[in-house]
Amino acid sequence: MSEAASDRSPSEADRNLQRWWRATIRCRECRTIAPWRKFPAQNRGTPRFGLMILGEAPGRVSLDNGRGFSNPRNLTIRRAFARAVAPRQLELEELFYITDTVKCWPASPSGANRAPRASEVQRCTSRHLGSELGIIRPRLILAFGARATHAALGYPVKLSLAHGTARRSVTGIRVIPLMHPSTANIAGMRQAGISSLSDYERRLARLMRSELRRLLPGDSR
Repeated sequence: MSEAASDRSPSEADRNLQRWWRATIRCRECRTIAPWRKFPAQNRGTPRFGLMILGEAPGRVSLDNGRGFSNPRNLTIRRAFARAVAPRQLELEELFYITDTVKCWPASPSGANRAPRASEVQRCTSRHLGSELGIIRPRLILAFGARATHAALGYPVKLSLAHGTARRSVTGIRVIPLMHPSTANIAGMRQAGISSLSDYERRLARLMRSELRRLLPGDSR
């Protein structure tokens, strides 16, 4: 990486993140989301480059794997990243800090994933995500899903229209809203002009490659 790309102090950010996580892990504010299962702090990637991936909430498969974005549909995002940095072989966590809008797994009564409730998003955004953003100071947020996009921008957008188009948050952060590649979003993806999961992967790889070249200019790919 170029010197310009690594001008942050990883140790300071890491120390602040550790303090933030110790406070966050104790949170029991949302009674609707018990047993408050959270993603491991040590597997969130790096804050070093100011690049953030923001999802909506941890899912059961990712929690079981101890690795974000690791269920079959989410692997599309990892494959897109691999294409973006090829021929180098890098993991998503080596360049991005990965987090969620809601820190706890929102489980349905049957134990399946469910969408986080508006009250859970509001409470977690105000109590935890704001502080996290202050520590990371991201230059770029790739926000996957409507709730993540709203939380990152500070205002709502129609995701099928905003998909893949950079916007500025209320605090000036560059945010790119993105459809999440889940099966629930197939109709929205079609509205956004995405014809298939393969098309989604190609487009995301192209976008990631462009953004990485812009933000990490000393790193040739």
